[in-house]
Amino acid sequence: MVAAKTSEEGKPESEKKEEEARPKFDKKALLSDALYFGIKGIGGSILKALTDLKVDGQEYIPIRGKAILTTISKNVFQDMLVISQLTGRKVHFMLHPKIMKHQVAGPILKTIGMIRGTENKDDTEPVDKVFEILNEIGDLVALTPEARLDRETQVKSMAGIIKFACAGNAPIIPLVVYGAKTKLFNLIPAKGLRVKIGKPIEVDKKLNRDKFRDQRYQLAEEILQIIEGLRPVETNGEKEIKREESQNGEK
Repeated sequence: MVAAKTSEEGKPESEKKEEEARPKFDKKALLSDALYFGIKGIGGSILKALTDLKVDGQEYIPIRGKAILTTISKNVFQDMLVISQLTGRKVHFMLHPKIMKHQVAGPILKTIGMIRGTENKDDTEPVDKVFEILNEIGDLVALTPEARLDRETQVKSMAGIIKFACAGNAPIIPLVVYGAKTKLFNLIPAKGLRVKIGKPIEVDKKLNRDKFRDQRYQLAEEILQIIEGLRPVETNGEKEIKREESQNGEK
């Protein structure tokens, strides 16, 4: 009778191979996902109860595959929570370095998969992280320039997002989060939240090259205009909500 071959640990070779073939659980990733979806679930319940959150164009968010979600953000934490409700998938947001360095919020945000924004032109770690999420994981990334920035800086930021889209071969999905009058429980007047999602924008890879810089910046301006155009123009008694206001970060 021939004895079964054993490994150095004393286990039969066949048993060792079976163990190696079994999928390995990443405890850190499981914790990250559990915390992310826990916060999303609790936050989503509060949003729906207090803001009557409604979404138009949700079909444009892919159920699989990579994409970059973008908007001009007036309230970073509110928009992050709202955008996370648009899909059952995890969305990785790039946030300002100051937010990610916050003693309390920073570690939590990092644990749930948020990305620190770049601090200078030589800071490549966040850029590498975005490409890892897009190209290796094939997940969703949200890059949302702030409304308080001047137009030139917003265009520059959007041009940077276009470069991510080119290098990551990912569509850009524009959207807008805005306020609207509503009634909670059909009784209590309140300020509700609405989301309008635009059609995905496929970006020509050539725009990543320096000689197409002007075309890249032109597309950046066009995407900003698309985002502004998603916000409805309404006349509400004394106040008219104009698209130009969003360019200045005004409500």
